[in-house]
Amino acid sequence: MFAGATAIVVAVIAVDRFSAGAASVLLGPLDDQIILSASMLVASLALVMGLWGVSSPTWMLPLKILGLLGAVVAVLGAGVFTLFSIDVSHTTLVEGGCDTGYVVVERALLFASKGTVYQQEGLFIASPMAHTSRDDAHEPFAEGDYTVTTTDGTLTIEYGVDRGGPTATLSLPAIVDRVPSCGYAATSLDTRSGPAEPTTPTEVLTPTSVDAAIDQLLDDSLAATAGTPVDASGTPIDASTAERRLVPCVDGSGVQHRVDLEFRTDDNVTSVAQILGVWDDAGYEPDRAMQEDIRYSETGLVARLTMRDTTSIDGFVRMTITSACVPAQ
Repeated sequence: MFAGATAIVVAVIAVDRFSAGAASVLLGPLDDQIILSASMLVASLALVMGLWGVSSPTWMLPLKILGLLGAVVAVLGAGVFTLFSIDVSHTTLVEGGCDTGYVVVERALLFASKGTVYQQEGLFIASPMAHTSRDDAHEPFAEGDYTVTTTDGTLTIEYGVDRGGPTATLSLPAIVDRVPSCGYAATSLDTRSGPAEPTTPTEVLTPTSVDAAIDQLLDDSLAATAGTPVDASGTPIDASTAERRLVPCVDGSGVQHRVDLEFRTDDNVTSVAQILGVWDDAGYEPDRAMQEDIRYSETGLVARLTMRDTTSIDGFVRMTITSACVPAQ
């Protein structure tokens, strides 16, 4: 185990060093950071097992104890590093239903996230081309919050820095002399084909009507949790006092009303499943991004609902309810 894990570490580092940082190992969503941290964890565990199991003369006992302590510290360090490395998503950048030759690996950590855009060079080798960072653990590529356009040999990528907030732009050279793979599903909500079943009767959108729809969904969702949902301070959450945010419409003028809730319950896993069941029963169309469940409607007063269970990170569930676009008055 120690020899195998060490060989993987050496191979990953060698790719980076011999290419002067121009290439790295990428195996699906497993980038060099995950591979290195996991391999170091395995090597450290193997070292602990070996030192513990080997017999030694009495005079070497202090050295064995020091070696075991050092190996245990290495296990703890590698374990923590691995824990903060595994929450990743892998997204193929798509333009018009066809892949562009680029992929994005995004990693969320508490309330921030970062990503790396790779050009896939082979089965295991990729070239890092750009880096991104976002707020509120937002993973725009995994969530389809991006657009790609090609003009004069340049690939322009626009992605959301925050959910419903400002956007940022990347420019990369278009990859030529390749046959793209097509048939990918649309990645952004505004490009989905086929009408969804309305979740509420079609009516004129007003701030009052969308707030009423959000209130109803909040009440139904929180009533479905396992136990009383509470905030970070342990105070029970009152749906009627949930703060509304106004965010620019993703497409067109006007604003969308949005509620962001962070809560925990007696059983977060059961609560998430039951809330998603409420949304399904309300007629919302299902979707799934990496580490996030999505429900949406193209005709309802509430356009998008998301659920992200970060219990393993901080013990909370994050829920977002966003209305349809209310025209500017």
